[in-house]
Amino acid sequence: METLDKVQIDSVTLWQYSLEVYPKIKDVVLSLQDEHGLNVNLLLLAGYTQTLGCAIDEFDMQRLVEQTKQWQQQLTQPFRQLRRELKATITSSQYTAMLSMELALEQEEQWRLAACLPLLPPHNVEAQANILGCLIAFNVPLEQLTPDILGTLYSIGQRLEH
Repeated sequence: METLDKVQIDSVTLWQYSLEVYPKIKDVVLSLQDEHGLNVNLLLLAGYTQTLGCAIDEFDMQRLVEQTKQWQQQLTQPFRQLRRELKATITSSQYTAMLSMELALEQEEQWRLAACLPLLPPHNVEAQANILGCLIAFNVPLEQLTPDILGTLYSIGQRLEH
């Protein structure tokens, strides 16, 4: 939603964007999540805002990282770990139900992230650095990422046609 030259990030639209781009980056981001603690929802937010031309500055990115830590540590990560541990011992329908619950936790986290962001000015060239800023905020060793992985990650930040 645009308000006098500034954009309020809408969590519903962010979620729709995430459902569209996640399959394209799933393997890469799950690896970065497991190896480096990358918050996939924050990366998706960075990509989405980048498509809108709305920059997330370093201060706001760090605030978002801190805001998500408690949610991740207390809810999402333990639930994900439990789901992975139980996978071999539960029925397919039980596993599917657990995946649905984890997805609901992820959607709630996206709502919280969108609500935490201030209004952002659009058409900001610095928005091109949102995905990179997110990777840096999680101390992902950029020098270890191949050009293909970087290309995959940056592809989700390509400007959307409005």
